[in-house]
Amino acid sequence: MTMTTINGFPIYAVTSKEVKPGKPSYFWEQASKWVEGSKKDQLSAEELERLKSRYSSKNMSKEDTVAFMGELVEAGIMTTSRARDIYYGFIPIDESKVDLTKNQSVLTKCDEAYEPPMCLAALFEGVGTMVETGGFNSYRNWYEYAKSVTDVDVDTSKYFQDCRRYLDILEQLGR
Repeated sequence: MTMTTINGFPIYAVTSKEVKPGKPSYFWEQASKWVEGSKKDQLSAEELERLKSRYSSKNMSKEDTVAFMGELVEAGIMTTSRARDIYYGFIPIDESKVDLTKNQSVLTKCDEAYEPPMCLAALFEGVGTMVETGGFNSYRNWYEYAKSVTDVDVDTSKYFQDCRRYLDILEQLGR
């Protein structure tokens, strides 16, 4: 780190020696290898049985979760971008309804019943914990939370339909 002054004020500059090269997350390292399959709405009985033999939806490690999502992407059940959204816990919002005068967050259903940090900032802490433990219950809880705070029509949203399909497959693995 170097220091210089401008008009008598100290300025600290980071040099290339102090900056370590960035590394993509484990999810992105794996996702870059996936090849999206032809789009379909459900798995065949054989595909489901093969997944049941490999994964347990009651407790999935981060690596298992990412590998499972990769298999669904390659089977055509979801796209890589949708797998990313589900894995990281993104919640769609209707941008036309965003009220920037609210101090809670951009999720327009957040109101006085929610503590301001619970609306968006704390959500990401919870998602981090969720993806470390994985499994059906974690994703179901996140799905219910996402439905409760979004202002999009959950019944018609392609995002929520894909999430529901993902949950259905996870639930079938647990049987």
